[in-house]
Order: sequence, then structure tokens, then C-alpha cells
Amino acid sequence: MSFYAKIKDQVTELTGQFNYPNDGTAFGHFILRECFNKIIDFEYDGTDYDSFIKDHIVDMANDLGNDAIFTNQKNREIIVFQFKYSNGQLLNTNEIKKNKKFIDWILNISPDHLTPNPKLKKILDEEISLILTPENIATNNYSVSFYYIDNGFEGTIKTDIKALYTNYNDKDINFQIKFYNYEELEELYDDIEIPKNEVTLKVVPNEYFIKKVSYHDTIETPVETIVTSIMANSLKPIIEEKKELILALNVRYYKGENDINSKIKTEYSKGKKSNFWILNNGINAVCEDFEIDNGSLKIKNFQIVNGGQTTKTLTRIVNDLPDEVQILMRLTKIKDKTQTSKISMDIAVASNSQNAISARDLHSGDRIQNKIFANLDAVGIFYDKKDGEWATLSKKKYRNPFGNSPMHLKIHNTDLGVAYLSFYLQVPISTAGRHKLVFSEIYYDQIFSMTTNEDDQFYKLMLAYRIAERVNRIKTEKLNSYEILQNNYINDVLVALAGIYFFKDNLTKIATVEDLTEKLKEVKGQPNINSTEKYTLNLDPTFDDFILKEIGLVQNILDVKKEAKKEFANADWIPNDTNNWLKKDGTYREIYEKVIKKLKQ
Repeated sequence: MSFYAKIKDQVTELTGQFNYPNDGTAFGHFILRECFNKIIDFEYDGTDYDSFIKDHIVDMANDLGNDAIFTNQKNREIIVFQFKYSNGQLLNTNEIKKNKKFIDWILNISPDHLTPNPKLKKILDEEISLILTPENIATNNYSVSFYYIDNGFEGTIKTDIKALYTNYNDKDINFQIKFYNYEELEELYDDIEIPKNEVTLKVVPNEYFIKKVSYHDTIETPVETIVTSIMANSLKPIIEEKKELILALNVRYYKGENDINSKIKTEYSKGKKSNFWILNNGINAVCEDFEIDNGSLKIKNFQIVNGGQTTKTLTRIVNDLPDEVQILMRLTKIKDKTQTSKISMDIAVASNSQNAISARDLHSGDRIQNKIFANLDAVGIFYDKKDGEWATLSKKKYRNPFGNSPMHLKIHNTDLGVAYLSFYLQVPISTAGRHKLVFSEIYYDQIFSMTTNEDDQFYKLMLAYRIAERVNRIKTEKLNSYEILQNNYINDVLVALAGIYFFKDNLTKIATVEDLTEKLKEVKGQPNINSTEKYTLNLDPTFDDFILKEIGLVQNILDVKKEAKKEFANADWIPNDTNNWLKKDGTYREIYEKVIKKLKQ
């Protein structure tokens, strides 16, 4: 099967999910997420990678030859993509000329004045302008990377493209051009080359055995596996030095100090009395070669394919490692370089198929989760309550009867929980990460309560979710009318403020966030939801007017902050200032109190 055919359904799904104009644009999103994120540092450390990608896809009218554009501020790098999605080759020099004309313009090489679309302009203003300062342009203290993606590059197209950029060499501009055909994309999609390294680990004396076997596939490949106990203190400096390169084949990346990793930390820190070696699955790794030398295990091209969470928890969270603590490790040597990548991936996939059960999966069988699933399933909406469940189902039942945007009707229980967290619990902002809070011990039982009537809780959840949808729609419609709506953090703030609507005629009872949280317990979901129309929102049209009024009030708060910075700091307020302000834990309380004060006037 060709790569095009292999990913076609997934690309089509993305088109509907993110409301892209066509599958060609969605293809760009797909390969950025599934392929290039493995080899390019986009400097993104958030939790919503899909939204980050969408914000940087500019493929539409006035994209000036760019399909997607990113930056790496640390390296002062501008990263430009052009994607072609077809069974055949499509790239031509006419499109590349538009691409180059754009770069000439932003580098002040060309006197032309171009008009970028709003998404591209936002990236220019908020990201590229920080790199292309007059000083950096004058000293060529920046770089530009062009990535051209097509089914193939037959004929002279590569040579023709490179010829267009020859004047950049004359001007000593730091640039590079990279071409990826679909075959190369498939390699990135399925695999990644093992980074080169040489490391040494300390083993527990006389606690190891070595077994030689053959790996059976299309050919038989000799492999050699050592099972041993290693001293954790010898692993820590290697992880600190090699960082993510030592985990290139690990399916899951480190997730910070979550509940499971905190338990690893606690058990590990017990020293001599630790049960860590018994309770932990240990590390499964591969390499090109190893040898035991006087209590040391010398390894060439070491890769941890399972146990990355264990490794990073022990080395990032724990500073002082007890000398007594050991880690069980299985290390497989694959000498045949032509088979290393294939066998490594097989081991990685097989090892990681026994995933630790997530908090979300643990709750997937709860009564209320099954209740929500049954209610939504009865009206043709899929309730995604467990990882991997959607992929096993026939999608026909959940097809959107109103069109292709989205293609299927689906509600993720995390999104349901986040909406409830914002609306009913009045937690629209949290530096802890609200997606994690949904299934935390603190909030889960409040969000998916089984101590009250489950039907009542279901309707409350749906009310919060549909309000979040309505607020997002209003935001999209008025995006260009209010500066505050340009910020991604504002959505959940507006969802939280929407709770005021239900008490707008008696504001004295909700003077504080705590007051509103308490009063919202009285707001029933069922009267405000159409149970016979796929549980859509059933609110008076004045709700939309109220949300618009709140948007205006929040915009006024932002305007005052901008003026204050200008007056007292003699500096302009930039979009990043809005980000920093909105994501602070105390910001919502500040906004709420000012909004209530204005509404009372």
C-alpha cells in the first residue's frame, strides 16, 4: 500500500475535525504531527499540539506561497513548509517563486509590499519579527529552512528550485532546502534512526546473564540479550547529557510529575527499604554492541525503548539518588545495521503495548461514564471515554447529518470535563494543566459525580460542554472585532464568566468567584438542553448578547492594562503579555471582580 493510500482516511478525518478547506491542508497538519515533530524542534511545550499546528498552518488565500510556517526563537530560525498531497508529483517552480518572493520581502531584499492573510500576519508580528530585527538582518544573524514535500521529485525540479535561491548564497544568507518524498515521509512516520552514542553503566556484580537467539522475520538475524541489574546513579548522568536522544525509540515521552511518576519517586527514595526493583517493570533497551568490563557495561548506540517514564522520573525529579537503588534492565544487541531499525521498532512496539493504565482508562468503566456513553450513543454521538476505542468502531453511525464539519459527531470525555471545570467549578485557568485536573483525585469526583443523580449530572456536563461550544462559535464570529479574542486562553475564561448569565438579575449574590461557584450548584442542565435534538443548547437569545457584553468588558480590562504599561513603563503591550497575564492562576479572579463591578453599574 502506498503512503498516500495508507494515510488517506486519517487525513480526511483531520479535514473535518479541524474544519480545513480540503484534504491538502489537512495533509500538512498530519505530517507535521506524525513525521516532522520527530526531527524538528518547534519549541512547543504545551499540551494541545494539534492547536499549535493549526495556528501555524497558513494555507489559504494570501498565504504568499507558504503552507505552514514556524520559528525556533532560540536558534533564530524561520521554518517554511510547502506540502503537496496527491498520487502524483505536483510541485512546480511557479509556486516556489511565490515562496521566495515572500522571503525576499520579509528580508527587505525586495521593495514589493505584500499582503499576508491574518494567520500569516499574526506569525509575522508575534514570532518572525522577533527574529528579523534590523540588527539581525544587517548581520545575517538568522536562518531560513525550506521544506518541500511532494509525492516525488522526478526530472529537474530539485535543481530548478535550488537555482532560484542562488542569490542567497551571494548575500551570505543562512538557508537550507530540504526535500521529502512520500517514501521518506513513510520512514519518518514508521521509524526514526537511532542517534549515535557510547555510554557506560555500572552493573551489580554477578547479577546478569546473556542469551543469544535469532530474530525471525523475512530473514533470521542473530541478536544477543543481557538481563541485569544496573545502578541507577550510573544512568542519571547519561540521561542528563543525552536528553531525549536516548529515548528516540520510546513510544511515550516523559509526562512530568503525574500521579504514577510521583509514586515511582516515592518508592525509589526509600533506599535500602525500597521495593522498586520488584514493583517496577524496569527498562527495555537496544544497542548496536555491548561488553562487560570489570563491573561496567559499555554500550554503543544505546536506546531506551520502554521505561522512559521510569528513567526520566528518576533522573529529573529525584536529585539525590540512594546508592542502593537498582533498576532491572534488558538490553538487546543487534549487530546487523540493516536490521537494527526494524527490530528496534518491533521491540519498542511490543514492549509498549503493555501500557500503564492511565487515570482516564481506569475511570472508563465507571457507571457515569457508561451512562454518558449510552445517552450520546442513542442519538448518534460517539463518547470517547477510553484510548483507542474510536479506532475499532464503524464510523457510519456517528456521521454528521448536517455536513462534513466535523465529519463525525464525537465528544471526548476530557473536553467534557474541562468545560465543566470552567463553568461549574470556575477553574478556567491552572498552571497545573486542566486536562490533567479532570482525572485527578481532587476534581474527578466533582466533575463526574456519582453521588448525585447521574441523569442530572449528565445534563450538567452537557450544558457546560454546549456553552463552551457556543462561546467558541461567538469568539470565531467576532475574532476580528476584539483583540482579546485573538488569544487562545480567553475561551475558557469566557466559559467561566458565562455562569454570571444565570444570576444577572441578582448580582449581589455572586460578588466573588466562590459565591458564583456555590450558586451554580443550583443551575440544572436539563431545562437548558434539547434532549430530543442531540442534546443541543436551549438558551434564550439573550445569552449570546450577554457573552458579547462580557467580551467587551474583558477587552476594556485589557485596554487599561495596555495603557498602564505604556504610561508607567514606557513600553508597548505585546501579544505575549496577554498570554502571560491570562495564564496566571490569579488572573481569572481579577477579571471576575472587575466584570461584576461593571455589570452592577
